[in-house]
Amino acid sequence: MLVNIWYLAIACIAILLVWVSAIAFFRWLFSSIYAKGNLYDSLLLEWMQRVDIPNWQALQQKSGISSTAIWQLRDGDTTNLKLYELSQIATVLCVPLAELLEKLGFPLEHPELAASRLECAQLTSQWQQVTKEQEALRQEGLRLHQELQQQRLELTQELRQSTFEQLQTLLTNYPSIHSLVGIKPELPAKNLLSLFTSLNYEQIGKPWQKVPFEPQIHQPDASDITVGELVYIRFVGYKHQQRILCPAKVSRNLPGGVGDKGDKGD
Repeated sequence: MLVNIWYLAIACIAILLVWVSAIAFFRWLFSSIYAKGNLYDSLLLEWMQRVDIPNWQALQQKSGISSTAIWQLRDGDTTNLKLYELSQIATVLCVPLAELLEKLGFPLEHPELAASRLECAQLTSQWQQVTKEQEALRQEGLRLHQELQQQRLELTQELRQSTFEQLQTLLTNYPSIHSLVGIKPELPAKNLLSLFTSLNYEQIGKPWQKVPFEPQIHQPDASDITVGELVYIRFVGYKHQQRILCPAKVSRNLPGGVGDKGDKGD
């Protein structure tokens, strides 16, 4: 019985010694790891010193990433670290992300970085395409503007030419007629009216003619003249193909000294 107790005591002591030895070994191991550091500890500590980060725990708290990610960073483990974690570390250490990747031996073709670069390239291509389309639209707008200006110039020239052709007879003969009237004031007016026949303009009314007021073709000299009221045409109007070019100017009264002579035109 005493022998069994003795063996049991020896076994407990042996187990206790093994446990204490294991604890001491792991403490020595971790202290060695911390003393020697991981692959990139010296570089990371240098960066941390620049920005007054005293230890790894402070780096973890400021970067907001896990302690596991800190260990992977220190050891240069590129398989599990995420791009946003590396970006957080670079921001906290005030180091450009490209420099951090290069100094810590991370491949520049990180999967997430490669995906971001591809997306950036696609967006750049789309932006360039949109820019080309905008430039093409701008050039097309300039071309259409130039064409419009050219058409406007051509239409203006055609209108001037057409107007001159219609007024050519009057413009050509007016200086001679003016001189002729000065010499022969008794020249009948009907000889001059023939100059207007080539213009294809239809006259509205006759001078001093008494007619019912029509607002479509007459311009009154008073606002209270009503439709159908008898008025005198003081100045004739003109129209062309049912289009009123200028309405005839009408009044309730004839000019002074005319009297009722205009009634003869009714």
